[in-house]
Amino acid sequence: MSGKQIVKADMNKKQPDKDILNQFTGAERDEIIRLWRLARLPESVTAVVEHVDPEAEWKRLRTHIHGNRKQAEPVQTDSADAGQNAGAIYGDNQKYNRPTLRIRPERTRNSVARTYAFIVSMAALLLGGFMLWYLFVPVSVQAPRGEYVSYEWSDGVRLELNSGSTVTWNRSFGNGHHNLRLHGEAYFEVPSTGSPFVIQTASARIEVLGTRFNVRSWADDPDKRTILTLIDGEVSLASLQQPENYTLLSPGHSSQVDINSNAPRDPEPVDTEQALAWRDHGFYFSSIPMSEVAAELERRYDSQITIDNESLSRRTLTVYLPRPGDLESIIESICFVTDCRFSQENGQVVIY
Repeated sequence: MSGKQIVKADMNKKQPDKDILNQFTGAERDEIIRLWRLARLPESVTAVVEHVDPEAEWKRLRTHIHGNRKQAEPVQTDSADAGQNAGAIYGDNQKYNRPTLRIRPERTRNSVARTYAFIVSMAALLLGGFMLWYLFVPVSVQAPRGEYVSYEWSDGVRLELNSGSTVTWNRSFGNGHHNLRLHGEAYFEVPSTGSPFVIQTASARIEVLGTRFNVRSWADDPDKRTILTLIDGEVSLASLQQPENYTLLSPGHSSQVDINSNAPRDPEPVDTEQALAWRDHGFYFSSIPMSEVAAELERRYDSQITIDNESLSRRTLTVYLPRPGDLESIIESICFVTDCRFSQENGQVVIY
């Protein structure tokens, strides 16, 4: 081993010169390559490597190669680390101890903590967003044109929707469906629970405690009229414009209010069977304009009807058809009463 020489080489190279490496074999060759790479580590890496002095390591290796039997100065390591991590090179029956390299874990721990905090924050944000969506995005029940829909909640509140009608409500931690908004016509059955049940339309506010009743209020009606018919129980009907102006209905009576009214009309007795004719697919119109009759027929039969006469469109009509039949039969009956005519073309009905 004493005939070999350590030759200084360019540290910018990835490997020592082959002329140098060819002078060594086995474990010594591996140790030279290891120290070479260690000496070339950038400062950002060597800053976290403890107990390593590249110059001292080269000196120790040179001493070992030249046959100096003097034991190299031991490197200070933790006893536990030394037992697990110390390597050895055997040459001339002498053991060469490698230093222990320990990477500090602080950066890893900080990175994991930041990642964990980010995940927790995102999970909380998503959960909060879902809760806001769940509580405040309205829930709707709709009866498509030409169909009827029944719906019932777990507390026994039940409703039936006429064709083209919609009820909406917001969820809440209580009974969110006890505050409904109605567009169209619906029949309600509300058991007596002691909790107020409120329905809001385009022109009215209805409040009940336990009853059966029918509400008709189409938002596309120019007057946005709300008609309330009570079957049994007690119902309060108030103007949406001035809620303090309200009237109490008794069974078998009806009242109405429109968007321009400050108070509902006085209740009047009605035939409840006629008022609820739509539940058996019948029609009942009481002094309403022909334009509203046409709109009702459009929803019920999912068709398109045009009244090609302004005065005819404003003309009021009272009709009770418990078994109406098809659309053509109904329009024939209406034209017979109002002395008008109609035509059908490409699925569209024109009344003139």
